Order: sequence, then C-alpha cells, then structure tokens
Amino acid sequence: MFPDLEIPVIVLLFGTRVPNRMILHSLLGSATLGTFLALIVTIRVYPPLVSRLFHVDKKKVESKCKLSFIVVFSVFVGNLSHVLLDVTNHPHNPLFWPFRSAIETSSPIYFALGNPLGSLWMQIIMAVLLAALIVIKWKNLFEELVVG
Repeated sequence: MFPDLEIPVIVLLFGTRVPNRMILHSLLGSATLGTFLALIVTIRVYPPLVSRLFHVDKKKVESKCKLSFIVVFSVFVGNLSHVLLDVTNHPHNPLFWPFRSAIETSSPIYFALGNPLGSLWMQIIMAVLLAALIVIKWKNLFEELVVG
C-alpha cells in the first residue's frame, strides 16, 4: 500500500493533468526509494500508531518492527508485489519509469479483456484470495493482521 501514498501528493502538486502513478509505482523506485521510506514508516510510525489505535502492546509491535533482514525483505517484497499487482488493476502503470513513460506499460489483463471486464475479473480474484486468507488465519486474525 505504501506506493499509493504518492498519488495524493502528485494530484495536490500537479493536478490531474499528469499521471498519478510515478516513481513509487515503478520497479526501480519501489525497490529503492519505496523500500527506504516504508522502512522508516514501519520502524518509527507503525508501532506507536498501532498500539494507540488498536490497544495492542507497544513493546510487542516494536519487537516485530525492529530493523532486521526480515523486516527489510518484507518491506521490499511488499512494495514490489504491490507494484506488480497494480499492473493488473489499472490500465497503465509506469513499471519501467524513468526508462519508459508512465503510460507506455499497459496492463495485460486490461489489454486482453478490456476495461470493465478486466477490472471485474481482478476484483473477483482478489476477493477470493482475501476470503481464503481469512479462512486460513481465522484464529487470532486481528492480531495477525495488525502485529504479524
């Protein structure tokens, strides 16, 4: 979800005349800048925010969010998977930006099925995956989602 934080910033600064997905939605930007920024948020912002909002033990959250190889790898994989899933959810994504323009990388699903049908199929697939995750992780689901 972290790459989506660039969308309101781009819209506020430049309006809707420019593509709203840029550096954090590219492979290069997501792997470098996106990982760095998400690490800062995960280590510094997430523990106090989650402990205050959801009344979860702050020490428990902080222990899971300490800088480690696992946290860096998780943030890196999370950013890249977000970008790769976005390719299927939007008609255009700047996957290879800055080497190609933001509208040059079109979604294979939108290309094959068209705009409304491609979007519908992606939403159905994501809903089925979410339902499977909920069924598998039902015990302690809330704590698993918030703390890990």
